[in-house]
Amino acid sequence: MNKTTKNGLLMIVSVVIVLVIVVCAGLTCLSWVEEQSKEEETVETEAGVADVYTYEDILAAKAEGRQELLDEIKEKIEAGYNATGALRQVYADTDEILVATDGEIVFVPVSENVEKSTFLQDNLQVLESGEFQYVENGEVTSHKGIDVSRFQEEIDWEQVAADGVEYAFIRVGIRGYGSGALVEDDAYETNVEGALAQGIAVGVYFYSQAITVEEAVEEADFVLEALGRYDSITYPIVIDIEKVGEEGARADALTKEERTQICLAFCERIVEAGYTPMIYGNTETFTLLLDIEQIAQYDRWIAFYDEILCFPYEFSVWQYTHNGTVAGIDSSTDLNLSFKEW
Repeated sequence: MNKTTKNGLLMIVSVVIVLVIVVCAGLTCLSWVEEQSKEEETVETEAGVADVYTYEDILAAKAEGRQELLDEIKEKIEAGYNATGALRQVYADTDEILVATDGEIVFVPVSENVEKSTFLQDNLQVLESGEFQYVENGEVTSHKGIDVSRFQEEIDWEQVAADGVEYAFIRVGIRGYGSGALVEDDAYETNVEGALAQGIAVGVYFYSQAITVEEAVEEADFVLEALGRYDSITYPIVIDIEKVGEEGARADALTKEERTQICLAFCERIVEAGYTPMIYGNTETFTLLLDIEQIAQYDRWIAFYDEILCFPYEFSVWQYTHNGTVAGIDSSTDLNLSFKEW
């Protein structure tokens, strides 16, 4: 996408939220083109050569581009997408990833050095229950899983297994985003033992707030100590990388490179201990918080809450909702599809 085209689209993006409200209300949209001088305007091209256009030329180009884009956005919104989701769809087949972060929309180039996803949207089926499954050549190839912590309270793991859950990622602990203290999840042992007793495969995840490589290794060792109480944990050991977004959150101010080195240190320590590491995050995590090229060798667990998955890189697990319903769990539960077994 050249600079002139992108600038025009960015102008459209800047007003799309307002336009969405108008479109959804079925109102007549007034022209968004402000009055401007009918003198000739100069547009700087990517090569740095100035092309001269008349006002009429620019107005016609903007109107044409606006209508094409708005038609597509309207179609997505009428299909049930919110404004950000609609914009993601518009950019889904480009060489950029649309990322919503801190109230802004950022366009991040897709890396040519990272394996691309083989996920085919047409293979996804949404069941009447709202659950997702992935079908290839008429056969379900995805695997149903959940992730849980103390917030799910008491879990009837027999009912969970009967509901078709094949694996569970269980929170082993966290580092406090303010105190920096390492804390084991209150329900860790109960959940691991309950899941294993019902033949459900188990992996664990740790919510990281490390701000140095040394703290990342400390977190990994904390997890490994908890894993040592069991000999049947076969699914990945996950580092959860997210921004807290709260004042005083110790890891939010890290640079992309600092956070990447922390993530690598955790994963390398897990590998040394003979386990499989995996990295959990959303599109912001894998584009703005971490250097995707440096962590490309590790499995990725992507959180993306939409039927249409807009993520260009290969991934192993997709967390597609945090409002799932599972037999044996009274509260809302994260639901996942995995595309491999360990």
